[in-house]
Amino acid sequence: MGSFLGVVHALLLCCLVSAVVAYDGCFNPKVRREWRQLTPGERTEWIRAVNCLAALPHDPTLAPSVPANVSLIPPVNQSSSFYDDLVYLHMDLNIEIHFTGMFLPWHRYFVQYFEDALAEKCGYEGGTPYWDWTLDAHDFYNSPFFDNSSFGVGGWGDPAKDDQIYTGGFKDVIRAYPNPHHIRRRYTPYPFANPNATSPFANDPSAPPLPKDFLINTTMTRENVDYLVDNFEGNFIGFHSYLESLPGIHGGAHLILGGDMTGFCSNDAVPPACYGGPKWTPNDPLFFMHHAMVDKVWSDWQRKGPRNKFSYGGGSVAAFVNFATFTLFPTGLPPFLNFDSPIPGDGLWNVTIWDVIDTTGETLCYVYE
Repeated sequence: MGSFLGVVHALLLCCLVSAVVAYDGCFNPKVRREWRQLTPGERTEWIRAVNCLAALPHDPTLAPSVPANVSLIPPVNQSSSFYDDLVYLHMDLNIEIHFTGMFLPWHRYFVQYFEDALAEKCGYEGGTPYWDWTLDAHDFYNSPFFDNSSFGVGGWGDPAKDDQIYTGGFKDVIRAYPNPHHIRRRYTPYPFANPNATSPFANDPSAPPLPKDFLINTTMTRENVDYLVDNFEGNFIGFHSYLESLPGIHGGAHLILGGDMTGFCSNDAVPPACYGGPKWTPNDPLFFMHHAMVDKVWSDWQRKGPRNKFSYGGGSVAAFVNFATFTLFPTGLPPFLNFDSPIPGDGLWNVTIWDVIDTTGETLCYVYE
């Protein structure tokens, strides 16, 4: 009998350990679901909480760390909102968090910080919804995703009013950066044909020209995402460089939405008052839904095989010296980052890359449906 009980005890212990390992120390993880899987009530609640952040005051602990002559952004608006602080954080750190090894871990934690703020400051109890744009890749312009109802994300902007949106749950929101305005969107299927579109290698004659006839939604198909997730086994650098390539999966949603998500200056905020680029893209809450999807793609790849989960690498400086250098270092030049590298937060957080490498670890606790 004793040996039988011992076997039962061992089996129970095995099952218990397996249950814990399944979540890697994370119990009762939040579940992030695709936007269209939420009920109208759940969508309304998320929109309420997002707008709540826009009604809260500026957080004085926000401390820009990039010199103004490098970031090329206006000073912090002390009268802005907490939501605007999140936008400013992305504006300030723009050069450190794109085309470097910081891209995926930084945006993973940024979405988590946003989700935590929704919960702690505005009482939101759900997970961050993600936007699966592969469902819309065949026809973005007419997609029902762009719902004009009070529990929808709103539609396309009014070209006669600088592409500002006046529909959906965010129609009354005014963002502070780079100047006060409503959220802006413009359907842009051929973003590189836009006269305002510039290549980061514009001064390099060896760089290929912008593909002005490139249909950007072709980057966001299910086939392309599946290819990314199913390949690059154990090769984080390859995975990341394909995801953030020019043009690529990550940039596709930014570019096709135009306006704030692309980072074009509004009509009344042109240089030197405004320098474009992927700076104030979080102005549009679709940013967080988009980056939750990007994070889901990374998470799906991590779970594809044991060699993927803890694969990581990349430099800390974007390799925009010239096109040849970028080709060699698409995820950043040295000094190289590692698990101990801190994720910059301009005074708003204190975490490392190791803290966010696992969505069900000691720091993060969520899964994707």
